[in-house]
Amino acid sequence: MTQKDSTAVTEAQIAVHWQEEDYFHPSTKFIAQANMTDAGIYERFSLDNFPECYKEYADLLTWYQYWHTTLDTSDAPCWKWFVGGKINAAYNCVDRHLDQYKNKAALIYVPEPEEEPHEVLTYQELYIRVNEMAALLRDFAGLKAGDRVTIHMPMTPELPITMLACARLGVIHSVVFGG
Repeated sequence: MTQKDSTAVTEAQIAVHWQEEDYFHPSTKFIAQANMTDAGIYERFSLDNFPECYKEYADLLTWYQYWHTTLDTSDAPCWKWFVGGKINAAYNCVDRHLDQYKNKAALIYVPEPEEEPHEVLTYQELYIRVNEMAALLRDFAGLKAGDRVTIHMPMTPELPITMLACARLGVIHSVVFGG
């Protein structure tokens, strides 16, 4: 049996493929059906305004610590967005909506098959379930900020609840689907 020759690939050879040159412009028909009603968005997101154009959207979120640099490209291709900023995804997805929307639907689960009962959780119910799961992960599993977990669960309400609980604790998570 002969061993196959393996050719070493350098980082420079890989880097050649990082830059894409092709542009695909949408058809007039596609543009006509688009839901964009604010033509000014083109100007706000022009290359002249990049990357600061993202600031107005980042300001819609609640930051525990505001960032000092919108985009750091010094270590390409590993760019860093909102450098120095601290944010909690669970807080932004759930907690900050409680005062205004606590009795509104936050999560609507439609199972497969669709004949099975649907489940609707309000922001208040979601907040309670996320905190219960976070307490379970913290107290029973001993997880803390910076720990890493893989979540292998079906597409049920418990999956986003667990993801939000991880985010609340600062636990890095990855979701693996079994299907």
